[in-house]
Amino acid sequence: MVKSITLPWGAWSGTDETYILEFPENWDIEVFDMQDTKDITDVKSIESALNNPIGTPTIYEIANGKNTAIIVVEDISRPTKCGPICEQIIKALNSSGISDDNITLIGATGAHRPMNREDYIKKVGLNVVERINIENHHPYENLIEIEKSKMGTPIFINKTYYNADVKIAVGTVIPHPLAGFGGGAKIILPGICGIETLAANHKAALEGKGVGFGFITDLRKDIEDVCNRVGLDFSINIITTKNRGIAGIFAGHFVDAHRKAIDLAKEVYRLNLPKLEDDEKFDVGLFNLFPEDTELSQSAKGTNMFMKADSLLKEDASVIFLTSSYEGRGYHSLLGEKGGKLYEKWINAVEVLLEFCEEKTFSIFSPNLSRADITHYWTDEMGFYNKFSDVIQAIETQVDDNPKAGIFMRSIQLPMA
Repeated sequence: MVKSITLPWGAWSGTDETYILEFPENWDIEVFDMQDTKDITDVKSIESALNNPIGTPTIYEIANGKNTAIIVVEDISRPTKCGPICEQIIKALNSSGISDDNITLIGATGAHRPMNREDYIKKVGLNVVERINIENHHPYENLIEIEKSKMGTPIFINKTYYNADVKIAVGTVIPHPLAGFGGGAKIILPGICGIETLAANHKAALEGKGVGFGFITDLRKDIEDVCNRVGLDFSINIITTKNRGIAGIFAGHFVDAHRKAIDLAKEVYRLNLPKLEDDEKFDVGLFNLFPEDTELSQSAKGTNMFMKADSLLKEDASVIFLTSSYEGRGYHSLLGEKGGKLYEKWINAVEVLLEFCEEKTFSIFSPNLSRADITHYWTDEMGFYNKFSDVIQAIETQVDDNPKAGIFMRSIQLPMA
């Protein structure tokens, strides 16, 4: 007999985004998942959010009498479909007098890989792809330098964006290790900034400045300072459901609307953690990286959940990150590629983390990766399994009998003690 647990798996990979883990009958398993809420992906809900903005005029009022508009949309590494929202943005811009020919959508790829046609169809829908001009941001080209932020961050920004008359952004607000939460101004930095700006932003985080998962950090404040200097007329912030639907939409000022979105995020993503005595704690913590599991370069998000849930694990517990990574190793021009400006600093940060938790063992499970992929991002100290049966066998050699396992279902969960 076996116990089967169905995981959400492989965001954007297809219609059946699930994966089944099988455990021996004698394992004691507890599943932890976010609160969630209903999906409100419908035209009326979107129109209501856009027509009742927080802290700004409506898109129609902002765009009236203007000639050109930019819509910045988060890339495919983020979970939510933005098509229905983009269609309503275009409708409002058209009503104000800006034609489709004068609207450009920019993929906020930051230091990630460029998006292709299929990615954009998934993200914003075929109608938008065939209707307006779409461009990928390039962190090395088509940039303009303006000044430095209060924190001293050099500001290089996408020139097409900077020169547009109307600037609109769409992004999902999920917990983030560097900026506290995604969404809001973060779609501008790092989304459409130059490599020097990205390097300064990420370097500060790797040095421990302003890092915080699930709250407003100094780094987030610097991001908002940069956004204020380059301009963002209208920010649309999405809260996602368990299954990558829309739980809430908060539109308007890139700070005010973002903070309202965070209030809902703390409810929807909330994960209530029990208080356990030492003999009740888990022998193994399994941290699923969905919906940020398209590629291995996103796997560092697992450490955020681990750090929040560490109180539930035994001192010598096994920590295993579960990721589809159906795109493989992935790409990050700053942190993930040899020769990248911060690649060595990233590896050093990984080594510090693993040394800090020296009694625990860390591994990654994925059927779509190789050992070389793991050592590229995580060093030789990180274990690796591409068959889940090997995970079971390894744990059973370490635990005398009846292993106790906690499964954390999503990377966007926000654990609360």
